[in-house]
Amino acid sequence: MKTLFSRLVLAVTLLVSVTAAANAGSHQQGHGPDAWRVHGVASHDHLNARVGPGTSYFVIDALPYNARGIQVSYCTPTVTQQQFFGLTYQQQQRLNQYSAWCLVTWNGYQRGWVNRRFLTEDAY
Repeated sequence: MKTLFSRLVLAVTLLVSVTAAANAGSHQQGHGPDAWRVHGVASHDHLNARVGPGTSYFVIDALPYNARGIQVSYCTPTVTQQQFFGLTYQQQQRLNQYSAWCLVTWNGYQRGWVNRRFLTEDAY
């Protein structure tokens, strides 16, 4: 019985560690917030939405500095949790150096790709 309890505690500890690592800013695709909001954009500015994931793509739309209730369809680059933990530590660090871009919808319309660093969870 003691061995079973020890294994259960170990399993729960590993699960908590994996979950914490997965939420530590990696580029994994997974379950995220139900809604996002713009943050880090000055009140006199806006967040550009582009036709593709990067600054080399032209701006097609913009979100106000205080936009809330944003839906994220997809972010890139991305790997599954299994792929991420199959990478070496150096590969994980290299992946996390890439700027993430997310395809977003706001007010019922797909707006384009925005830089992930300007989005945060919305308690909407």
